[in-house]
Amino acid sequence: MSRFHIATEEEIKAGRTTDVYFVRTRKILKARGKDRVRVAAEVTTGRLPDGMEWGVLCGVEEVARLFEGVPVDVYSMPEGSVFYSTDVRGVRMPVMLIEGAYYDFCVLETPLLGFICQESGVASRAALVRLAAGRKPAVAFGVRRMHPALAPALDRAAY
Repeated sequence: MSRFHIATEEEIKAGRTTDVYFVRTRKILKARGKDRVRVAAEVTTGRLPDGMEWGVLCGVEEVARLFEGVPVDVYSMPEGSVFYSTDVRGVRMPVMLIEGAYYDFCVLETPLLGFICQESGVASRAALVRLAAGRKPAVAFGVRRMHPALAPALDRAAY
């Protein structure tokens, strides 16, 4: 256990930072003999904040590390891709797809979404700042008000 209020990589990969209902879901799947049923789970955006029309996908590299050794297949748009929350018909557009037994990865859903949402949010806002700045320099100082454990990830996302 860390002396700071942060999870270790091992705790995250073991699913110890997940929402409790995913732990309960695993127990139920096992009890009902559904722990080997394969699923396809899409990661989508319900809506983007403040009327944004697009976002920049970030956090994919960390998600890849999160799923190392987990018996699933992960397909994703590349890191840095511009994405839209829906297509022209209003159907949600997936940025990532995970195939495998839900039992094997359900406890990783919380950190998966944390990596993607946090870093994509920073990358998307940074892209807007970059566009607004034009040819002027733009410098990120966002980590001054964030937990220091997040500084490398947030600086990378802002870049």
